[in-house]
Amino acid sequence: MSRIPGWTKVSKAVGWALAHQIQYLSLALRFVLFAGVAVCAQHAELAWAGVIHHVKADATGAKNGQSWADAYTDLQAGLAAAEWGDEIWVAQGTYKPTTGTLRTVSFVLEAGVGLYGGFAGAETALGQRNWTTNATVLSGNIGTAGSAADNSYHVVTGADLAVLDGFTITGGDTYVSGSSNYGGGMYNDNCSPTLANCTFSGNWASSGGGMYNHNSSPTVTNCTFSDNTASGYFGGGNGGGMHNESSSPTVTSCMFSDNRATSGGGMYNSDDSSPTLTNCTFSGNTTSDGGAGGGMGNWNSSPTVTNCTFSGNWAMGGGGMCNSSSSPNVTNCTFSGNTTRSDGYGGGMYNVNCSPTVTNCTFSGNTTGNGGGMHNQGSSPTVTNCTFSSNTATYGGGGMINESSSPDVTNCTFSSNTASGTYGSGGGGMYNYSGSPTVANCIFWDNSAPLGAEILKNSGTPAFSHCDIKGCGGSGAWDAALGTDGGGNIAADPRFLAPATPAGADGLWRTRDDGLRLRSNSPCIGAADPAVAPQKDILGLRRNTIPDIGAYEYYPIVPATADPVWRLFR
Repeated sequence: MSRIPGWTKVSKAVGWALAHQIQYLSLALRFVLFAGVAVCAQHAELAWAGVIHHVKADATGAKNGQSWADAYTDLQAGLAAAEWGDEIWVAQGTYKPTTGTLRTVSFVLEAGVGLYGGFAGAETALGQRNWTTNATVLSGNIGTAGSAADNSYHVVTGADLAVLDGFTITGGDTYVSGSSNYGGGMYNDNCSPTLANCTFSGNWASSGGGMYNHNSSPTVTNCTFSDNTASGYFGGGNGGGMHNESSSPTVTSCMFSDNRATSGGGMYNSDDSSPTLTNCTFSGNTTSDGGAGGGMGNWNSSPTVTNCTFSGNWAMGGGGMCNSSSSPNVTNCTFSGNTTRSDGYGGGMYNVNCSPTVTNCTFSGNTTGNGGGMHNQGSSPTVTNCTFSSNTATYGGGGMINESSSPDVTNCTFSSNTASGTYGSGGGGMYNYSGSPTVANCIFWDNSAPLGAEILKNSGTPAFSHCDIKGCGGSGAWDAALGTDGGGNIAADPRFLAPATPAGADGLWRTRDDGLRLRSNSPCIGAADPAVAPQKDILGLRRNTIPDIGAYEYYPIVPATADPVWRLFR
């Protein structure tokens, strides 16, 4: 007979209540009791406290899990004993799915059961554990030590409403010659577990080295995905850290570092996935020589990415992020120091046949062949309140290249970007090749290239209005080689606060000391078109009724002691 989650606890509680109190119940009270039981039977996990099962590798007692002294020594025994609403506390040490060599065995989470690591083995409360000091490792290295060829296919298999918290998951390896297998560290199929404070490291799969989610929406918080690999057969090799297929996980305060894949070194989203990422970091992730999306690769997906950093990632296309047939919403993000192959595309971001929305983002120090900050191919992104500075392209578009693309670029600042090659290189700030962008309220200043230091039009019909462009002549004396003069353009020094240090003295982008803010005597102040300007600038400051050109609205410098005053503007 199968166990109904929570029913044992409900029936015991109801029996006790009836046995001891039935003689005192009025008809009305009985009605309330039975109505409450009906509700609890449906939501037992909210009504009854669960049992705590203890697991400790070196315990010597009765091994019944009832205390640390009598803890289970085998985690699988704890999982088998746990019921809906229970918790399993696991002491530091290394635990393997099996003592044998059967690679299909994994730690299968129990629905509605919380699995917690990081205990020393004497705690009496969940808050006393320390998962950093008391490393609790779930290892798939069940075979020959030092060899991954006989490791567990999946170290952990997810379950609905299960919790995995405070573990290191390592040694998962789904390699089977000539086959595609997914999720070396963790495999989630049609389930939505909750994960926190976990590290996925040293796992391998044909896709989703660290974690693979299929039709699943896990909640992942404060986790690290490092040194995982996706490299497989039959079109696999996607998502070194995580692969989401038809899935919408919520990923918060996580780090993806030094993962490798054919595409999507850190994360790969495919088949209508819509993950939500907040406060995450993607650094040092790479793809294979022809791959795309060093930090993140999106195919036919629409992630929401907020307050994230993409730095030092590498790919053939899209060192930081590659979007193909996708519509991500990217806000308050930093793309810095990402690179591609010397003949690659989009050091910071590469958009192919898609329409992302990019707002309040920073593209700095990215390097590629075409489109140092951003490369748009057959795409129409909306780019607002963004800065492009010190990006480099070997051929064209130090800041941005638009190839058969028509982006809307509004209130952005392009400064000190470079198209560094010799023959045919151009568009230090922006290069338009059969591109027809609509550019308004933007600054192009001190960019460099052999051809078209600020802007180069190869073909297409780009249109500029209310922009400050070095050497353009301004409206009325407009250089038609740049594109169409939409009016309100100027060609005067924007008077940046500290252009040599665009991130400011604190080295942090989108803070009050950013060097690309405007001085009080800037000609860009009050010179933008209010009809298209966003309500706030890149710092979240309200724009004036007649707004300023560029990513930053002018406000007087506020001393550090006046933080509360500064926040009134936000």
